[in-house]
Amino acid sequence: MTTQFLDSRLSLNNTYSFGTEPLTTTPTLFGDIGLQTVNAIGTPNASDVRVQLWGMVGVFRSEANTVDIFVERGGTGVIGTGVLIFSLNIELSAGPGHRDLTFVTGDFPPLSDVLTGQIRYTMYISINDETPVTLSGPVTFIGSASAGTS
Repeated sequence: MTTQFLDSRLSLNNTYSFGTEPLTTTPTLFGDIGLQTVNAIGTPNASDVRVQLWGMVGVFRSEANTVDIFVERGGTGVIGTGVLIFSLNIELSAGPGHRDLTFVTGDFPPLSDVLTGQIRYTMYISINDETPVTLSGPVTFIGSASAGTS
């Protein structure tokens, strides 16, 4: 069956590069989207849903640290309640300075998730050390869902 567009969503936490929110060692929710899959239900494409996810996180640091970005499928908006589908660990050299961190990932959700009609994806950010890292922005999380094999 031909490729079928299902949905596209955008989560904008911060669209500017002058934020002041400090990151912590506890993963915190910064992106949340629900991708509709209802149009694939009952079609031969239901078993061939694929999701593309990408995002950007702007940070400011003065000292070396490491930033972690996690993406989960499902869950309640609290890290660990969904299925981890992506993890990125980015080392930051000593600053001071701003750095834009970007990522791209994908997911082939199971049919049981597709049949719910909507799949929730969440993005969390944390740091590894207590040295300060500020979420300066921008912070975006974008997803798109399609179905089919050709």
